[in-house]
This record gives sequence, C-alpha cells and structure tokens, in this order.
Amino acid sequence: MNNANDNGQFNVRLSIVYLLVAAAFVVVLVRAVYLKTAEKDFWVSLEQQRILRDKELLAKRGDIYAIDSESGEYLLLATTEPQYDVYVDLGGGKVLKKGKEIFELTISEQKFNEGFNGLCDSLSKMLSYRSNAKSSAYYRKYFKQKRKQGRRYVLVAQKVSQEELERMKTFPVIGYKNEKKKRYAFVGAVHYEEGYKRVYPYFPMARRTIGINVTNNGCDTCYNGIDGAFSKYLTGIHGTRKERKINKDEWVPIDVNEKIKTIDGYDVVTTLDVSLQELAENSLRSCLDSNDAESGCVVLMEVETGYVRAISSLTLNKDGEYVENDNIAISHSFEPGSTFKIVTAMMLLDKGFADISDSVPTGVKYFNGSEKPIRDVGEVNRGLVSFERALEISSNVGISQLVYNIYGRSDRRKEFRKDLMEYFRFERLNMDIDVHEPAPKIKSSENMTDLLRMSFGYVSSVTPLQMLTFYNAIANNGKMVKPMFVQSIISNGKEIERFEPEVINEKICKQETRDKIHNVLKGVVQNGTGRRLKSASYGIAGKSGTAEIGYEKKNASIQHRASFVGYFPADSPKYSCIVVISRPQKNRTHGGDLAAPVFRDLSDRVVGTRIDFNNISRNDSLVQFPIIRYGNNKDFVAFCKSLGLIATSVNAQWVRGKEFDGKCVLREQKLSDGRVPNVVGLSIKDAVYMLENMGMRVRFSGKGKVVKQSVAAGSKIDKKHNLIVLELQTAGAKTNKTEK
Repeated sequence: MNNANDNGQFNVRLSIVYLLVAAAFVVVLVRAVYLKTAEKDFWVSLEQQRILRDKELLAKRGDIYAIDSESGEYLLLATTEPQYDVYVDLGGGKVLKKGKEIFELTISEQKFNEGFNGLCDSLSKMLSYRSNAKSSAYYRKYFKQKRKQGRRYVLVAQKVSQEELERMKTFPVIGYKNEKKKRYAFVGAVHYEEGYKRVYPYFPMARRTIGINVTNNGCDTCYNGIDGAFSKYLTGIHGTRKERKINKDEWVPIDVNEKIKTIDGYDVVTTLDVSLQELAENSLRSCLDSNDAESGCVVLMEVETGYVRAISSLTLNKDGEYVENDNIAISHSFEPGSTFKIVTAMMLLDKGFADISDSVPTGVKYFNGSEKPIRDVGEVNRGLVSFERALEISSNVGISQLVYNIYGRSDRRKEFRKDLMEYFRFERLNMDIDVHEPAPKIKSSENMTDLLRMSFGYVSSVTPLQMLTFYNAIANNGKMVKPMFVQSIISNGKEIERFEPEVINEKICKQETRDKIHNVLKGVVQNGTGRRLKSASYGIAGKSGTAEIGYEKKNASIQHRASFVGYFPADSPKYSCIVVISRPQKNRTHGGDLAAPVFRDLSDRVVGTRIDFNNISRNDSLVQFPIIRYGNNKDFVAFCKSLGLIATSVNAQWVRGKEFDGKCVLREQKLSDGRVPNVVGLSIKDAVYMLENMGMRVRFSGKGKVVKQSVAAGSKIDKKHNLIVLELQTAGAKTNKTEK
C-alpha cells in the first residue's frame, strides 16, 4: 500500500518537472522567435557594429599659393601629397572546390616562395634612404613569421609616395603586369590606404607665416599661420568607407566602390611674393651673420592695400644657424626706440603744441623732476636746432624738451599717455593669420623720467608689424589699413571669394600734420641718421631707431636693438618696410647703419623689377641700333616690335641683337658660369634678374639703362663679396663715361 502511494507521488512530481521543462522550452522558443522577428534589426545592427565600421577618409587639404606679381603666375607655398600604407593578405579562407570545402591561401605557396626573396630585396632597396631602413634579411624573417601565423592584413610599407606605390606594383608576389591594359597592378591580395602629408616646395621660406602642424598626433586641421587661419576653407569634406573586422585590430575594405567620396579643400592665394620673400630672407640672414646678431625680422608691405609681400623672422639657434622658429615680426613686442619719436611728433604737431620750426636743445640735459639726465647718442651738443632737425638727427633731448614744456607739470603728466594713444593704435591688429599677437602697451606712469623716455620709445612695447602699420598710414596719405596675408580663395583655378583691403582709420591726423611728418622722414634720409639710403634715386623716407636692451638692470651689459622703418618711392609711396636687428655683437649697432642696408636691398629689388616703377618714356629707348645690344629674348622681341622691326627667332633666354637690312638680327648670348656678365646697356629689370640668378646682390643708382657696373665683366664671382653696384642713365643724358 505504501509503495503504491510512493509511486503515485513520484509520478506527480515527475509530471510537474516535465511540465516545467516544457514551459521553459516554450518560453525560450517564443523568445527566440521574438528576437528573430521583432528585434531582428536591433541584433543584426549590434553584430554589424562589432564586425563592421565606417572608416573616415580624409579629404585632400587645399593648396596655399603666392602670386608672382610680375607674371601673375601662381607659385605653390604649401600643398598636400598622397602617401600610402600598403598591406598584403598572407592568410586565406575556406572555399568550395569540386563540391568540397578546402582551405585556400590568398597567395599560393608556390607564388610566395618563387618571389619571396625578390620582394624582400626590392623593398629594402627602395626604402634604403629612410632613417629606419630595414635589410632584406629583416623582411624575410618578418614575412615568414606573418605567413606562418596566417595573418590577413600584413603591413608591407608605410607612408610611401605615389611614385613608390607605382614601383611596388612591379615587385614580385604583390604585383604583376596586366598585359591587356599594358601596365602594372597589384594582385588582389594587396590593399592600400591613402593618407596625406603637407609639403612645402620653398621650405623653410616663411614657414611660420605659411603655418606648420602644431601637434604630433596626425591632426589634419591643427595648423597655425595662414594654414590655421583659413582651415575652414582648406580642410574640405571628409568621406567614409565600409570595413570588416578580420582579426583583432585588423580591418579590410568590403567594397572599394561602396564609399562616400571626399571633396577636396579650397585653395588659398596669399599676398606673398616669392622672389621678394627670398631676397628678404637672404638679406636679413646676411646682415645677422655678418654682425653676429641674436635675431631679426623684416616686413615689406604694399602701401595702399596693406598686402604683406615679404616677411621673415630669423633667430640664432644652438647650432649657430639662423632659423625661423618664431614669427618675431608679429608675435614679439619690445621697446621701439627712436622710431616712436614720430608718434610723439605727430601728436605734438596735430594738437598745436609745437611747430616744426621750434628751437630745441641737443646733447645732454637735466630736466626738473627727472632722476637721470636725458642724453643724445654720443652726447653731441649741436646747440639749439629746429624741431625738424632734431628729428632728422634723432635727438632725445630735443623731443624731451617739447614734451616737458607741455606735460611737465604734475597735473598734466597723465594726459601725455592719453594723447599718445589717440595717434598710435594701442590695440591688436587681429590679422588674417593664426599667430599670437600681443597688444601694444604703454606704461601708465606720472614719473618724470618715464614721461620723457616714453617720448622717444621706452617704457612702451609694440611689435614690428604694429609699428610698420603706423608708418604705412603716413605713406598712405594718413589712411591706416590692416596688414593682409591672404587676398583670395580659389577652386580649380576659379576665384570664389576675394578679401578687400580693410581700413582701420580713414585719417590718423590732419593733412597738414601728415605732410610735415612726411617731409621730416624724407629729411632723415637726406640729412640725418638715414643717410646711408640717400643715394637711392627713387627716394626713401623713413626713421631709424636704436633701443638699449638691459638698461634697467644694474651692472648689466648693454645690448642694442637697431631698426629702420619707412617707405618708397618717397614722393609716390608704393611700399613700406621695417627691419629690426636685435643684439648685434660686432660692427654696427645703430639703426641707420645696421638695419638700413637690409631695407635698401629690398627697395632696390622692388624698384628694379616692378613694372610700375619703370615708367621709362619712349624717348629713353633707342630708335636705332648704333651698337650691338643684348638682353632678355622676350623683351628684346617686344623692343624690336616697338621700332617697327621684325626680330629673327632664336631659342635662347638671353640674346644679342643688331639692326640689319630693316630687321632685328638676334643671336644667343651665352653666359660664363661663375663669371660676372656684362650688363651695360641692359634695362635694370634684366640686369637684376641676370645677376641675381648668378648669385650676386645688386644695388643701383639713377634711372634708365645700365651704363656702368662696379665689378668688371668676366671677373670671377666671389660668393662672400658678391655685391655689384650699377649706374643707370636715360638715353641722351650727359655722362662722364668715355665713349670708345
């Protein structure tokens, strides 16, 4: 009886277990069906996220150009070149063959073994120039190991150029010749990823102005300079492609055609002129080197537009080389010295506090309330001179006297700083370039010594470009414009946006004041501290400056900062320029002696090569050929045409010509390598072009054609002493040159 009851209870329990298992099975089944239907999209998406991804494809960054202001031709300053990472599949997978599932290698064992050594040798040879170059033995060991592991995505070469990529298509194992298309190609097992690198054809020219990548993490948009400021135009629109995960950290493209294409960035056209930029850097470097200076900068700007045509900043590095590590002209501010006297003079004249004819003392003078005497350079006492003459000779005492007369009382001292700030814009220029620019500063002080020193460029700080902007306004008849580094945006050669000059101040002072200051600046060059520039036939107006460095420290060795800022041609200004040389250790230390020659190198080149300065009348041209002449072929043909003569055709850059039977007979003029050419009779444009291409520095005086050269034709060119001075004269003018 008991056994029957026990069996009954056991059967009940077993039934319950069966029911529970069945119920669980039904629940699982229902859940599976639910997941497969209602939540199918979610789980498929989750799986795809694990094995699929969208890989970003970088767009080609736009180019940065300079314009050759003579020819109008675009010249590349920065461009983007493709570079590639090349991978090969050394593994394989299961495929059906004759109804059977077998494992098949992507690259057969036979093909791999036959071409293996050739592949390793070719890679080693092609990449031997790299600092991390690998031997053939290294590649053999590397590929054997990856092959043994069955790796599906093996790096063959990293960051190869387009040319190297094409060469790799001829390598064994990974490449083959497509007989049908008559060209080489990669085998199907090879994949490559395209990236980009920034290339600078004129590197290191203006590197801090053009801009560099400021990170080391491959950031495509992390640039400074022009490259950074215009990144929104240059960057372009990135694309994507689908990739599948095949191993840990290994992804391959699913379909090369299944992608969102990239759109290249726009191109930027700068205001820089490559030939002037090159001259500016070379002239600055030569000056720094010969005077053992610590650093220096030069900026050349177009007066009317504010276009910066050349800018260079060089600093002596630990290896004894001058390099552009900082954009000194924009990002460094310092006490300007005597170039600031013109700001003080403009304010005094414009407010009617002084006149250009007022008499002022010179030499050395103690002023009531000042802790120290005010001294002129050399402490030369010229007695009483006019205010105009005091500015020409850069007298600290003279300008201090006028400031003392007006602002010397304790209740007036605050007003001096306030009045100066009306005329010099103590604000950042906020230009179209991603470079840190400090705001100009002027000390707020009622101390008499500070007050007087403020008048001639101490206890204040400005950047060279901020100072140039002020002088450029004087040249521009009182209108102040913002310096500009970019003039337009283009795409496929078509202009899509142009940036017009921006006026900061329509009139910085009264016209009468501007004209007086202009005459003072001309006088500085003709009669004062800028006399080294006096011989320039086109006329230069400007101001020299010499500031002491370290004067405020006791027992410190006094260093100097020399500068010259001005514009040319003096009576019809087209360009303004500033040169600053810091801490020269030998030879000259004053602005008129040290910085002015760099200014002259640039101004001569601009005048000598820019058509708008060469307005030589038809009367200056020869109307016949009394002697054999030579010059640039293209110019010579145009010259002959202007005389109504037909020129013979010659395939040469430089030609000699003479008139014969109503024609211009031209023959090639060969130049001797390493020898000074004869440039007598040439236009200054041709002479400068020819001589500079042969490594010479050129200066000239006068107008018209070359009638005399300081270094005899045929002389061996001395690379260290390569200056040649040319004398120009218009046709028909009297000359002391003996006719032979």
